[in-house]
Amino acid sequence: MQSENFLLVSVAAAKFGARPSQLVGLRDPVLALDFDLAAAARLLAAERAAHAEAEIGLGESGAPPSRAREMNW
Repeated sequence: MQSENFLLVSVAAAKFGARPSQLVGLRDPVLALDFDLAAAARLLAAERAAHAEAEIGLGESGAPPSRAREMNW
């Protein structure tokens, strides 16, 4: 999922220590696990993008930009 709302659910779940599937009311355990894993992946992708953007911003201020490592799972 690439929706902004999905990212917001992921961030809220991380902030309040809850599972994203609990926040949206999923009761099926298999579907809930899949939803939670997708939310974790979406949150991780957003954090990596923010980190890479911050590194690029540091390069513009005079510090040499460092390359963000890309990890393939």
